[in-house]
Amino acid sequence: DRWNEPSTNCVSWSVSLHAPFPYIDSNSSTSDRGDSCYHFETEQVKNWQDAEADCVKEQGHLVSFHSEEELSFLTGLIQQAPTGISLWMGGHDSITEGGWEWTDGSPFRYIRWNAGNPDDYFGEDCLSILINDGYWNDDNCQNKRGYICKRRGEECCLKCC
Repeated sequence: DRWNEPSTNCVSWSVSLHAPFPYIDSNSSTSDRGDSCYHFETEQVKNWQDAEADCVKEQGHLVSFHSEEELSFLTGLIQQAPTGISLWMGGHDSITEGGWEWTDGSPFRYIRWNAGNPDDYFGEDCLSILINDGYWNDDNCQNKRGYICKRRGEECCLKCC
């Protein structure tokens, strides 16, 4: 279970950006982020479906966002990502066009769309976050990207911080 790897070190995350990305315990930050841990994967780029399957295999899902505070917390970290222009998130509208939902089943209420998005350009149904500014883009689900997994629960990151 990589959520509890002994090599995970939240404190030195900002200086150890090379994969495997450690899991970030949201409670280790100075303000309350809830009971979630995050895993950043940038070395093994995958299409959206395979990225979600990888997160589920580790008892998580592609990341969902529910507040400006949570997004700001992670945007500061993803701007340090070593490669790519965007990372997969857990949002999709593949069931009903324009009916965005999160893979973890949580309500899709908080949004931060990039200008002109979502535009469904050639049938884009999956959500990515732009590394440079944290805005969201509807994206082609078959593109290969890094991704962010999120795992909830008080014991999600026992060895983290």
